[in-house]
Amino acid sequence: MAHRPSLTLQLSTSLKGKIARSGYVTVDELCSLSTVCLESDLVLSHAQQQELVQQIRPSALVAKITAAYRWNEEKNARPITTSSSAIDGLFPGGGGVPLGTLTDFSGLSGTGKTQLGMQLCINVQIPVSHGGADGTAIFIDSEGGFIARRAQQICTETSRACEKSPVSLMQGIQYCRVHSPVELLALVKMLPSILATDRKVKLLVVDTISFLFRSNLSDLQARANLIGMLGQQLSTLAKTNNIAVVVLNQMTSKFELGQGQQSRDGDQQVHPAMGEAWASICVNRICLANVEEQRTATIYKSTAVEEVEVPFQIATEGIADVIMESQREIPSGDQDGNDIFFWDASSC
Repeated sequence: MAHRPSLTLQLSTSLKGKIARSGYVTVDELCSLSTVCLESDLVLSHAQQQELVQQIRPSALVAKITAAYRWNEEKNARPITTSSSAIDGLFPGGGGVPLGTLTDFSGLSGTGKTQLGMQLCINVQIPVSHGGADGTAIFIDSEGGFIARRAQQICTETSRACEKSPVSLMQGIQYCRVHSPVELLALVKMLPSILATDRKVKLLVVDTISFLFRSNLSDLQARANLIGMLGQQLSTLAKTNNIAVVVLNQMTSKFELGQGQQSRDGDQQVHPAMGEAWASICVNRICLANVEEQRTATIYKSTAVEEVEVPFQIATEGIADVIMESQREIPSGDQDGNDIFFWDASSC
Protein backbone atom coordinates (compact mmCIF):
# COMPACT_ATOMS: atom_id res chain seq x y z
CA MET A 1 0.00 0.00 0.00
CA ALA A 2 3.04 2.24 0.44
CA HIS A 3 3.21 3.51 -3.15
CA ARG A 4 -0.52 3.59 -3.66
CA PRO A 5 -1.78 7.00 -4.84
CA SER A 6 -3.55 8.81 -2.02
CA LEU A 7 -6.51 9.74 -4.24
CA THR A 8 -7.40 6.04 -4.66
CA LEU A 9 -8.41 5.81 -1.01
CA GLN A 10 -12.13 5.33 -0.38
CA LEU A 11 -12.72 8.78 1.08
CA SER A 12 -15.31 11.51 0.81
CA THR A 13 -14.91 14.02 -2.02
CA SER A 14 -14.16 16.91 0.37
CA LEU A 15 -11.45 14.93 2.14
CA LYS A 16 -9.85 13.87 -1.14
CA GLY A 17 -9.78 17.54 -2.14
CA LYS A 18 -7.95 18.51 1.03
CA ILE A 19 -5.36 15.76 0.46
CA ALA A 20 -4.83 16.87 -3.14
CA ARG A 21 -4.37 20.50 -2.14
CA SER A 22 -1.94 19.55 0.63
CA GLY A 23 0.48 17.95 -1.84
CA TYR A 24 0.55 14.43 -0.35
CA VAL A 25 0.64 12.12 -3.39
CA THR A 26 1.05 8.63 -1.89
CA VAL A 27 -0.39 6.74 1.04
CA ASP A 28 3.15 6.29 2.31
CA GLU A 29 3.50 10.06 2.73
CA LEU A 30 0.28 10.22 4.71
CA CYS A 31 1.33 7.29 6.91
CA SER A 32 4.57 9.07 7.80
CA LEU A 33 2.62 11.79 9.58
CA SER A 34 1.33 11.60 13.15
CA THR A 35 -2.39 11.83 13.76
CA VAL A 36 -1.97 15.35 15.15
CA CYS A 37 0.02 16.45 12.08
CA LEU A 38 -2.59 15.00 9.77
CA GLU A 39 -5.25 17.06 11.49
CA SER A 40 -3.23 20.28 11.45
CA ASP A 41 -1.61 19.99 7.98
CA LEU A 42 -4.81 19.03 6.20
CA VAL A 43 -7.07 21.13 8.49
CA LEU A 44 -9.36 18.18 9.19
CA SER A 45 -12.50 18.00 11.26
CA HIS A 46 -12.62 15.28 13.90
CA ALA A 47 -14.87 13.15 11.65
CA GLN A 48 -12.52 13.55 8.65
CA GLN A 49 -9.52 12.67 10.80
CA GLN A 50 -11.19 9.44 11.91
CA GLU A 51 -12.20 8.65 8.32
CA LEU A 52 -8.64 9.04 7.03
CA VAL A 53 -6.88 7.27 9.89
CA GLN A 54 -9.24 4.32 9.69
CA GLN A 55 -8.04 3.65 6.14
CA ILE A 56 -4.34 4.43 6.22
CA ARG A 57 -3.53 3.36 9.78
CA PRO A 58 -6.31 1.32 11.45
CA SER A 59 -4.07 0.37 14.37
CA ALA A 60 -3.59 4.07 15.20
CA LEU A 61 -7.16 4.17 16.45
CA VAL A 62 -5.92 2.21 19.46
CA ALA A 63 -3.90 4.45 21.78
CA LYS A 64 -0.26 3.42 22.20
CA ILE A 65 0.73 6.06 24.73
CA THR A 66 2.16 4.64 27.94
CA ALA A 67 1.85 6.02 31.46
CA ALA A 68 5.60 6.68 31.42
CA TYR A 69 5.20 8.81 28.28
CA ARG A 70 2.40 10.83 29.89
CA TRP A 71 4.44 11.33 33.06
CA ASN A 72 7.44 12.56 31.08
CA GLU A 73 5.17 14.89 29.10
CA GLU A 74 3.72 16.36 32.30
CA LYS A 75 7.17 16.83 33.87
CA ASN A 76 8.48 18.72 30.84
CA ALA A 77 5.40 20.91 30.40
CA ARG A 78 5.76 24.61 31.20
CA PRO A 79 2.70 25.79 33.15
CA ILE A 80 1.46 29.39 33.02
CA THR A 81 2.06 31.32 36.21
CA THR A 82 -0.76 33.45 37.63
CA SER A 83 1.85 35.82 39.17
CA SER A 84 0.72 34.58 42.59
CA SER A 85 2.79 31.72 44.00
CA ALA A 86 -0.11 30.96 46.34
CA ILE A 87 -2.56 30.41 43.45
CA ASP A 88 0.12 28.60 41.41
CA GLY A 89 0.48 26.20 44.33
CA LEU A 90 -3.14 25.11 43.93
CA PHE A 91 -2.20 23.27 40.73
CA PRO A 92 -0.27 19.99 40.45
CA GLY A 93 3.42 20.79 40.44
CA GLY A 94 2.84 24.24 41.91
CA GLY A 95 3.89 26.14 38.79
CA GLY A 96 0.54 27.52 37.66
CA VAL A 97 -2.12 26.61 35.10
CA PRO A 98 -1.00 23.45 33.23
CA LEU A 99 -1.11 23.06 29.45
CA GLY A 100 -3.35 20.41 27.91
CA THR A 101 -6.13 20.86 30.46
CA LEU A 102 -9.44 22.67 30.96
CA THR A 103 -9.46 24.88 34.07
CA ASP A 104 -12.46 26.71 35.55
CA PHE A 105 -12.10 29.87 37.69
CA SER A 106 -15.45 30.78 39.27
CA GLY A 107 -16.46 33.74 41.40
CA LEU A 108 -18.98 36.47 42.08
CA SER A 109 -18.68 39.87 40.42
CA GLY A 110 -15.68 41.79 41.72
CA THR A 111 -13.57 38.77 42.70
CA GLY A 112 -10.92 39.33 40.02
CA LYS A 113 -11.83 36.78 37.34
CA THR A 114 -11.28 39.05 34.34
CA GLN A 115 -8.03 40.45 35.72
CA LEU A 116 -6.77 36.91 36.30
CA GLY A 117 -7.67 36.05 32.71
CA MET A 118 -5.77 39.07 31.40
CA GLN A 119 -2.81 38.26 33.64
CA LEU A 120 -2.60 34.73 32.23
CA CYS A 121 -2.76 36.06 28.65
CA ILE A 122 0.28 38.20 29.40
CA ASN A 123 2.21 35.62 31.44
CA VAL A 124 1.90 32.91 28.78
CA GLN A 125 4.21 35.10 26.68
CA ILE A 126 7.08 35.03 29.19
CA PRO A 127 10.15 33.61 27.41
CA VAL A 128 11.43 30.10 28.16
CA SER A 129 14.64 31.68 29.45
CA HIS A 130 12.56 33.24 32.22
CA GLY A 131 10.61 30.07 32.98
CA GLY A 132 7.64 30.81 30.73
CA ALA A 133 5.88 29.07 27.84
CA ASP A 134 6.84 31.71 25.24
CA GLY A 135 3.42 31.53 23.61
CA THR A 136 0.51 33.77 22.73
CA ALA A 137 -3.11 33.88 23.85
CA ILE A 138 -6.67 34.12 22.56
CA PHE A 139 -9.17 35.97 24.76
CA ILE A 140 -12.88 35.35 24.03
CA ASP A 141 -15.04 38.02 25.66
CA SER A 142 -18.77 37.43 26.15
CA GLU A 143 -19.53 40.30 28.54
CA GLY A 144 -17.36 43.15 27.28
CA GLY A 145 -15.31 43.04 30.48
CA PHE A 146 -11.89 43.11 28.82
CA ILE A 147 -10.38 46.55 29.52
CA ALA A 148 -7.48 47.20 27.13
CA ARG A 149 -6.23 50.08 29.27
CA ARG A 150 -5.82 47.78 32.27
CA ALA A 151 -4.18 45.10 30.11
CA GLN A 152 -1.69 47.72 28.87
CA GLN A 153 -0.86 48.64 32.46
CA ILE A 154 -0.20 45.01 33.43
CA CYS A 155 1.90 44.58 30.27
CA THR A 156 4.01 47.59 31.23
CA GLU A 157 4.69 46.15 34.68
CA THR A 158 5.35 42.62 33.37
CA SER A 159 7.69 43.79 30.59
CA ARG A 160 10.21 44.98 33.16
CA ALA A 161 10.78 41.42 34.34
CA CYS A 162 10.48 39.37 31.13
CA GLU A 163 12.47 41.46 28.62
CA LYS A 164 9.55 41.93 26.25
CA SER A 165 8.10 45.31 25.36
CA PRO A 166 4.55 46.26 26.43
CA VAL A 167 3.61 46.59 22.75
CA SER A 168 4.87 43.08 22.03
CA LEU A 169 2.89 41.67 24.97
CA MET A 170 -0.29 43.45 23.87
CA GLN A 171 0.14 42.15 20.32
CA GLY A 172 0.43 38.64 21.73
CA ILE A 173 -3.23 38.68 22.80
CA GLN A 174 -5.85 37.98 20.14
CA TYR A 175 -9.21 39.42 21.21
CA CYS A 176 -12.59 38.02 20.10
CA ARG A 177 -16.02 39.37 21.12
CA VAL A 178 -19.04 37.05 21.04
CA HIS A 179 -22.68 37.90 21.81
CA SER A 180 -24.54 34.58 21.82
CA PRO A 181 -24.03 30.84 22.42
CA VAL A 182 -24.21 30.29 18.65
CA GLU A 183 -21.35 32.74 18.04
CA LEU A 184 -19.28 31.11 20.79
CA LEU A 185 -19.84 27.60 19.46
CA ALA A 186 -19.07 28.73 15.89
CA LEU A 187 -15.81 30.32 17.03
CA VAL A 188 -14.77 27.27 19.05
CA LYS A 189 -15.44 25.10 16.00
CA MET A 190 -13.06 27.31 13.99
CA LEU A 191 -10.28 27.18 16.57
CA PRO A 192 -8.65 23.90 15.40
CA SER A 193 -7.88 25.44 12.00
CA ILE A 194 -6.74 28.68 13.66
CA LEU A 195 -4.39 26.80 15.97
CA ALA A 196 -3.09 24.72 13.07
CA THR A 197 -1.84 27.88 11.38
CA ASP A 198 -0.63 29.59 14.55
CA ARG A 199 1.36 27.14 16.69
CA LYS A 200 2.44 29.91 19.07
CA VAL A 201 -0.96 29.96 20.78
CA LYS A 202 -0.62 28.28 24.18
CA LEU A 203 -3.65 29.72 26.00
CA LEU A 204 -7.36 30.20 25.38
CA VAL A 205 -9.42 32.24 27.85
CA VAL A 206 -13.23 32.43 27.75
CA ASP A 207 -14.73 35.24 29.86
CA THR A 208 -17.32 34.34 31.00
CA ILE A 209 -18.51 30.92 29.96
CA SER A 210 -21.85 31.07 31.77
CA PHE A 211 -23.02 34.59 30.84
CA LEU A 212 -24.27 33.68 27.36
CA PHE A 213 -26.12 30.57 28.50
CA ARG A 214 -27.86 32.39 31.34
CA SER A 215 -29.25 35.20 29.25
CA ASN A 216 -29.99 33.54 25.92
CA LEU A 217 -31.47 30.09 26.60
CA SER A 218 -34.70 29.25 28.41
CA ASP A 219 -34.89 25.61 27.23
CA LEU A 220 -33.01 23.76 29.98
CA GLN A 221 -32.47 20.60 27.93
CA ALA A 222 -31.10 22.55 24.97
CA ARG A 223 -28.90 24.50 27.36
CA ALA A 224 -27.52 21.30 28.92
CA ASN A 225 -26.81 19.79 25.50
CA LEU A 226 -24.97 22.89 24.29
CA ILE A 227 -22.94 23.14 27.49
CA GLY A 228 -21.95 19.48 27.23
CA MET A 229 -20.95 19.85 23.59
CA LEU A 230 -18.97 23.02 24.29
CA GLY A 231 -17.19 21.42 27.23
CA GLN A 232 -16.13 18.40 25.20
CA GLN A 233 -14.90 20.60 22.35
CA LEU A 234 -12.83 22.77 24.69
CA SER A 235 -11.40 19.75 26.51
CA THR A 236 -10.44 18.09 23.22
CA LEU A 237 -8.96 21.36 21.99
CA ALA A 238 -6.74 21.57 25.08
CA LYS A 239 -5.51 17.98 24.84
CA THR A 240 -5.04 17.81 21.06
CA ASN A 241 -3.13 21.10 20.80
CA ASN A 242 -1.46 20.98 24.24
CA ILE A 243 -2.75 24.40 25.21
CA ALA A 244 -4.26 25.65 28.44
CA VAL A 245 -7.99 26.38 28.19
CA VAL A 246 -9.17 28.65 31.01
CA VAL A 247 -12.85 29.43 31.43
CA LEU A 248 -14.05 32.17 33.75
CA ASN A 249 -17.36 31.28 35.34
CA GLN A 250 -20.07 32.98 37.38
CA MET A 251 -21.73 31.75 40.55
CA THR A 252 -25.34 30.69 41.02
CA SER A 253 -27.52 30.47 44.14
CA LYS A 254 -28.80 27.21 45.57
CA PHE A 255 -31.25 27.18 48.40
CA GLU A 256 -30.92 23.53 49.41
CA LEU A 257 -28.40 22.57 52.06
CA GLY A 258 -25.13 21.09 50.84
CA GLN A 259 -21.48 21.76 50.23
CA GLY A 260 -20.78 25.17 48.82
CA GLN A 261 -19.63 28.67 49.52
CA GLN A 262 -21.88 30.61 51.89
CA SER A 263 -23.11 33.98 50.67
CA ARG A 264 -22.56 37.14 52.69
CA ASP A 265 -26.09 37.42 54.01
CA GLY A 266 -25.90 33.83 55.29
CA ASP A 267 -29.29 32.65 54.03
CA GLN A 268 -28.28 30.75 50.89
CA GLN A 269 -25.45 28.87 49.23
CA VAL A 270 -23.66 29.92 46.05
CA HIS A 271 -21.95 27.47 43.72
CA PRO A 272 -20.15 27.69 40.38
CA ALA A 273 -22.63 27.93 37.50
CA MET A 274 -23.05 25.55 34.52
CA GLY A 275 -24.09 22.46 36.52
CA GLU A 276 -22.58 19.11 37.40
CA ALA A 277 -22.06 17.96 33.82
CA TRP A 278 -19.76 20.92 33.20
CA ALA A 279 -17.97 20.31 36.50
CA SER A 280 -17.13 16.75 35.47
CA ILE A 281 -15.41 17.96 32.27
CA CYS A 282 -13.10 20.46 34.01
CA VAL A 283 -9.78 19.08 35.27
CA ASN A 284 -9.23 21.90 37.78
CA ARG A 285 -11.84 24.15 39.45
CA ILE A 286 -10.93 27.16 41.59
CA CYS A 287 -13.36 29.55 43.27
CA LEU A 288 -12.39 33.19 43.82
CA ALA A 289 -13.89 35.27 46.63
CA ASN A 290 -13.62 38.79 48.00
CA VAL A 291 -14.95 39.05 51.55
CA GLU A 292 -14.20 42.03 53.78
CA GLU A 293 -11.48 43.27 51.36
CA GLN A 294 -9.66 39.92 51.51
CA ARG A 295 -9.34 38.09 48.21
CA THR A 296 -9.01 34.31 48.34
CA ALA A 297 -8.76 31.42 45.90
CA THR A 298 -10.03 27.97 46.87
CA ILE A 299 -9.32 24.76 44.96
CA TYR A 300 -12.54 22.75 44.68
CA LYS A 301 -11.47 20.12 42.17
CA SER A 302 -8.02 18.84 41.31
CA THR A 303 -6.36 15.60 40.28
CA ALA A 304 -3.56 15.98 42.81
CA VAL A 305 -4.22 18.82 45.29
CA GLU A 306 -6.42 18.74 48.39
CA GLU A 307 -9.02 21.45 48.96
CA VAL A 308 -7.31 24.53 50.38
CA GLU A 309 -7.86 28.29 50.46
CA VAL A 310 -5.10 30.84 49.80
CA PRO A 311 -5.03 34.67 49.83
CA PHE A 312 -4.02 36.88 46.92
CA GLN A 313 -4.33 40.51 45.92
CA ILE A 314 -4.74 42.70 42.84
CA ALA A 315 -2.10 45.42 42.76
CA THR A 316 -0.90 47.86 40.12
CA GLU A 317 1.21 45.16 38.47
CA GLY A 318 -1.75 42.74 38.41
CA ILE A 319 -2.33 39.54 40.35
CA ALA A 320 0.10 39.20 43.27
CA ASP A 321 0.74 37.46 46.56
CA VAL A 322 -0.27 39.07 49.84
CA ILE A 323 3.10 40.02 51.30
CA MET A 324 2.83 43.22 53.36
CA GLU A 325 -0.19 44.57 55.19
CA SER A 326 0.74 48.06 54.05
CA GLN A 327 0.40 47.12 50.41
CA ARG A 328 -3.11 48.17 49.51
CA GLU A 329 -4.95 46.31 46.72
CA ILE A 330 -7.20 47.76 44.05
CA PRO A 331 -10.80 48.01 45.32
CA SER A 332 -13.33 45.79 43.61
CA GLY A 333 -15.65 47.28 41.00
CA ASP A 334 -18.36 46.39 38.55
CA GLN A 335 -15.93 44.77 36.10
CA ASP A 336 -14.02 42.49 38.51
CA GLY A 337 -12.00 45.46 39.72
CA ASN A 338 -11.08 46.66 36.24
CA ASP A 339 -12.55 50.12 36.69
CA ILE A 340 -9.62 51.21 38.88
CA PHE A 341 -6.51 51.53 36.73
CA PHE A 342 -3.94 53.51 38.64
CA TRP A 343 -2.71 52.93 42.16
CA ASP A 344 -0.30 55.19 44.02
CA ALA A 345 1.55 53.26 46.74
CA SER A 346 2.73 56.51 48.27
CA SER A 347 -0.85 57.38 49.19
CA CYS A 348 -1.04 54.48 51.66
